[in-house]
Amino acid sequence: MKKWERFEGFLTRGDWHVHTNYVEGENSVLEMCEQAEKNGLQLIAFTEHVRKELDYDFNTLVRDIEGARKKFPKLKILTGCEAKILVGGGIDVSDDVLELCDIVIASFHGFYHGKEEHVQALEKTLKNPEVDIWGHPATMFRNCELERKEMEDIIKLCMKNSVLIEKNLRPKYEPPPGFLELVEKTGAKTVISSDAHSVWELRKII
Repeated sequence: MKKWERFEGFLTRGDWHVHTNYVEGENSVLEMCEQAEKNGLQLIAFTEHVRKELDYDFNTLVRDIEGARKKFPKLKILTGCEAKILVGGGIDVSDDVLELCDIVIASFHGFYHGKEEHVQALEKTLKNPEVDIWGHPATMFRNCELERKEMEDIIKLCMKNSVLIEKNLRPKYEPPPGFLELVEKTGAKTVISSDAHSVWELRKII
């Protein structure tokens, strides 16, 4: 069972990919939670960028999230991370951080290699039991063009390994035409995320 499955009832009522001022965001955990409630969200997942070597204290972020849970008891608040997919299919995150996370997003960032390297890295990542969500798939398609059958194979691999496919609301992460329709046709589970870096970017459902 994947970690995300404990929160399956919130797939359509949450924002599953949110950043704070710990790295690139503008707002604090508390500010994001306050706005999340105003926006009608039932769940918010703090998925800060991570590396195996961090330049911030992840434990302090966790304590901030724990404090927010007390202040916003009606809001489901998750501790997560967004880890970069590495050449060969590893993810750039330490075991210590993984142990603290309710969910883990794996995404391509700055991966400038060929189609074969992309596919191999993604396939291995999707088989990693720690990975819950394939983040903004569009970043893969920017660097390699896949045939329909190849997309179907990847989508089916997500299904086989219970990995959610992210529907990222940022315009710059819009996937190629037909991809999301293929995801829906195949029956893969998806999750909607704003990838917000400020309170103004959080998903609204009211």
